[in-house]
Amino acid sequence: MMIKNLQAFLRLLDRYQKKRMNPEENKLMDMWYDSIDHTENQGLDEEKTSKLMWAAINEGMDSGNAREVMMPLPFWKRNFYLRLAAACLLFVAVFAGYRYALNSTTVIAGVENEILENLNHFTNKTANRKTFRLPDGSQVTLEPGARLFFPRSFEANERRVYLTGDVFFDIARDTSRPFYVHANNIVTKVLGTSFTIKENKNKNSIEVAVLTGVVEVQQREEKQSSAEKKVVLTQNKKVTFYKQEEKLVTGIVEQPKIISIEKADAIRFNFNYLEKPLAEILPVLEKAYGVKINISNSKLRNCIITADLSQESTLFTQLEILCESIDAKYQLVNDSVMLSGKGCDLSK
Repeated sequence: MMIKNLQAFLRLLDRYQKKRMNPEENKLMDMWYDSIDHTENQGLDEEKTSKLMWAAINEGMDSGNAREVMMPLPFWKRNFYLRLAAACLLFVAVFAGYRYALNSTTVIAGVENEILENLNHFTNKTANRKTFRLPDGSQVTLEPGARLFFPRSFEANERRVYLTGDVFFDIARDTSRPFYVHANNIVTKVLGTSFTIKENKNKNSIEVAVLTGVVEVQQREEKQSSAEKKVVLTQNKKVTFYKQEEKLVTGIVEQPKIISIEKADAIRFNFNYLEKPLAEILPVLEKAYGVKINISNSKLRNCIITADLSQESTLFTQLEILCESIDAKYQLVNDSVMLSGKGCDLSK
């Protein structure tokens, strides 16, 4: 690594300490550091390390011309080399400490730090959401404190990013290049969809919720041991990965929305019911939200309902109105809904 003058070296050191170096400069520093022979320095104390550094510097000075070394150096040159040696020692100490800390502390669980070192990254250090576009045109929104690692340009056959924190993704569709999101021991695979990934540090869990499209979520490959470690999510579905138990639990998002329907298959959902049996209402709700609704008592199908659900924008509010009208209740069972109650007799 060529350093033309001391001032340039000190400026580079300052940029490194403040983490303002670009990927090319970081790579250059890594190459320089890796070129140093560390094998003989292991286990040495600071004094011995200092002597070795001085010897290396003197050797570099002696390599030019032996006669010139015997000549006394002017004061300004001696001062220059003293400052350069001190700067070198400081830089090596800082750089080695940084690399040790980076390698000993995992930034994202399940992801090697060496992978992240060569990527660009964006951290939301503000108190508000921040939105920006990835190289493929995908849009991401980072919550405060979230951090996303991504390449300058994606590979020809895939797109991979790495994150910590809460992030919303709106992925540009590209069937030839699946999009992978690595986040704390799980990998989310999509082609083109929108979804959120949220961390819950109190519960030591991470959640993936789908707004549109289909995504596949699994534990990172080296930890995957069975088919139960992988789930496929459709719109209004979510999965929570509990890190300690290492299990994936499916569910329904907090506010299910009516699913997107192609124009050719479009159905106008009519949520205004007049003297309609529940057996005719439930299939409409299932198709509207893509959520399976089961009943624990077949007599519930016979219950006649008159209600206007068109003013309610969420599935759960609509279910509450239905249950109240027939003295029933509902509960969420993973990614489906269960209705229970006495039901109604046809004779009445």
